[in-house]
Amino acid sequence: MGERWHKETSSFQLPVGEVTITLDDVASLMHLPITSVFHSFEPLCVDDVMFLLLKLLEFSAEEARADIVQYHGADVQLS
Repeated sequence: MGERWHKETSSFQLPVGEVTITLDDVASLMHLPITSVFHSFEPLCVDDVMFLLLKLLEFSAEEARADIVQYHGADVQLS
C-alpha cells in the first residue's frame, strides 16, 4: 500500500485512477456520527495574539506589531 500512497497529493494511485480519501469517507467507513461543528473558535485578545506570534510562530516583535496594526486587532495573515 505504501508505494501507492502519494503524500504530496494525499491520494492513492489505484488501477482505476487516483482516489482521494475525504473526512466524510473516513466517517462513513468508521461509522462515526457527525452531529455538530468539530471546533468553534473564540476571539483572542491582542495580548494573546502577540504571545502566539512571538513564541509559537517565531515572529519578531516588529513583525507581530505590524500584522496586528495592519489587520486591526487579533487577526493575522499566514502565508
